[in-house]
Amino acid sequence: MELGTIYIFLISFLSNFIIYLIYKYYFYGKISNKISLVEKYEERLKSIASSKRREKTYKKISKELGVLYLIFRYYMFLRSMILVGVYIVDLVIILNYLNTNIYLPFYIPYLTVKSNNGEYLMLNGSLFEFIASYILFTPLSLRSNLKTR
Repeated sequence: MELGTIYIFLISFLSNFIIYLIYKYYFYGKISNKISLVEKYEERLKSIASSKRREKTYKKISKELGVLYLIFRYYMFLRSMILVGVYIVDLVIILNYLNTNIYLPFYIPYLTVKSNNGEYLMLNGSLFEFIASYILFTPLSLRSNLKTR
């Protein structure tokens, strides 16, 4: 295994781990707080026996629930944009500074070129390793410990 391949997988792992830490220590508390507020409102609505009173109470708290859902979506959007931004930075670093050769025993049109030793060299091998490493490590950064019902 080439050293460039190890660097690509290491960059991928560290980037996804950093995103996970940002989520865990910055977003997790805020998101779980908003979820608990929504659950309190839902419990409040469930405790009301009369349907007319439940509708009246729902109308009162619907704006607050809307704001909580909007804040929750904003945190998820921000988390996704951080993930995409880090992926783009990593892609630029990997494509500009790390070139790896991947040799295949078979020909794939438009992706491989026949080399001197009879094997087929994959063009942009570092790009394919980057894609494979992020498929491997992305569940780490998207992991969430939010409580579910």
